[in-house]
Amino acid sequence: MASAARRHVAILGAGPAGLAAAACLRALGVGHTLVERGPEVAAALRLVDPEMALLSPTALSRLPGMRAAAGEPAYLTFRELVARLERYREEQGIEVQTGTEAVRVRREGAGFVVELRDAGGAARELRASHVVNATGIIGAPALPADFAPAAAELAWKHSLHVRDADLRTAHRLLLVGGGASAAEVLERWLEVRPPDSRAWISLRSRLMAVPHRVLGVDVHWLSWLPEQLPAWRLGPRAAALPEPMLGNAARRALRTGAASLAGPVERYAGALVHTARGGPLRPDLVVFATGFRYETRHLDGLLDRSADGRPRLRACESTRAPGLYLLGYRFGRTFASPYLRGIARDAVRVARRIASQEPA
Repeated sequence: MASAARRHVAILGAGPAGLAAAACLRALGVGHTLVERGPEVAAALRLVDPEMALLSPTALSRLPGMRAAAGEPAYLTFRELVARLERYREEQGIEVQTGTEAVRVRREGAGFVVELRDAGGAARELRASHVVNATGIIGAPALPADFAPAAAELAWKHSLHVRDADLRTAHRLLLVGGGASAAEVLERWLEVRPPDSRAWISLRSRLMAVPHRVLGVDVHWLSWLPEQLPAWRLGPRAAALPEPMLGNAARRALRTGAASLAGPVERYAGALVHTARGGPLRPDLVVFATGFRYETRHLDGLLDRSADGRPRLRACESTRAPGLYLLGYRFGRTFASPYLRGIARDAVRVARRIASQEPA
């Protein structure tokens, strides 16, 4: 192994992935600089409803070196997760430069130059032998390409910004999209919805719902082994796999008549939404559970991309620019890569890989 002192790693983003990378590199004696665009660590996670609980058990939601807390709940809320990340930073002695945005990363020789800009607009550069991109997804919610927010005449929100107060008054809810976010919104709406209300679920493909528990066991425990498979080898085929709705909320709502499937949206027209199934809908709230976008615009020129624009990686590492790693990216290494448990494992692997590589 070459001398770790000759390396310096730029880590972009101080959410779970960035903090995990910093802790692992520090344990190996590899120098690094961790920058965060927001004013504090886990800035993007603070946008999520703080009372919402994580879907995965607490025991599977720990970063490398994160100790279990006495009396911790079986499932953390996002408020508790943020507090835990703050404590993790202190315990691991991680230094963070907040209010610092990575505007662009470019190759220079065998290393990298990261162009930074602080909150006041001042620019500077950081030279690094390796770059770990940990910008995450929560800060970049995605909307349908055919939806024009400025022209919308209906009430709408992305699932990231939905709160109980919105759902309590949603008599006609249109939920666009599936996946974990859709399941969370629908389940909460079923609990707090007003009388005589109904929902429509708009999906582009068939409904995929898996139970949260099988014989009383959380499915996250049962999926541990298949999650280890090297999903990156599947390339774009893995990235195109749909995310199922976790839990029984959707099937329960369909069975009781509280919700119905509306088919994919064909167009948004004023206060109406035209779908492929039935007549036009007039919802009083549209919730877009259409996912998030992993931010890579500052990495232009450093990533090979598939036909649909997805970065091509080899076990988290860019196929075009060796030494550039993406943490927290869906299927970046395994099927668990975008989740806390996968981020923890990937951070260990990436840190070891960097420590074993000859620096520029």
